[in-house]
Amino acid sequence: MTDSKSVIPLESNPEIFSQLAAKLGLSPVLQFHDVYSLTDPDLLAFLPQPVYAIILLFPLTGGYEDYRKQQDANSQGYPNPEDVHWYKQTIGNGCGLYALLHALTNLPRDFITAHSSVSHLIDATRGKSVAETARHVEDLESQIKLDENYGVQGQTEAPAPESSVELHFITFIKGDDGHLYELDGRRAGPVDLGEATVENNHLLSDPKVAQKVQFYMDNTDDANKNNFAIMALAPSLD
Repeated sequence: MTDSKSVIPLESNPEIFSQLAAKLGLSPVLQFHDVYSLTDPDLLAFLPQPVYAIILLFPLTGGYEDYRKQQDANSQGYPNPEDVHWYKQTIGNGCGLYALLHALTNLPRDFITAHSSVSHLIDATRGKSVAETARHVEDLESQIKLDENYGVQGQTEAPAPESSVELHFITFIKGDDGHLYELDGRRAGPVDLGEATVENNHLLSDPKVAQKVQFYMDNTDDANKNNFAIMALAPSLD
């Protein structure tokens, strides 16, 4: 499956992600927040709890690409679609949208507005094939017009849609089966990280999440050590 189109990549900016999430149907009781540490208790204390999803921006290096391909080749299968919602990325540079949808569609349904875009996506793709769900995401992007409404926002100059951007968003969530999942549209399916060891969906308290993020940080090259950003979906401060 090849990219059907390309868009301007989203900036790792909680305000932009929160605005787009609200547009898609997220309840105002939740919003995105910057995460400055996964281990420092003083920095973590500033984050409202619980954290329902984590979005990681990280560099795509040659080492990571080799790791990704090897892991997918060795995969023994993926979870039942009822346990976790996952979407194959078919929009070039659209990983920010896929990361956001992976966060929103795996929330408890009470956090999603009825008859919203996300609510419709969940219902329309339940039990459907990878190709069918991918087309639904493409249709959703054409409705929200990422480039026009969100791609040019942010604090840095937006690259052209067709640019090769060596940064990528992925999402960590807790599935309905109680397992933690790494959701990446460029992978062959959801990555099961094992049973969650925390209650109330507070992902930052589960060591598996911190360990996986640290794994990516430890295995990048020196030139990309600072090209990481983390956002958490948690209760709003307003």
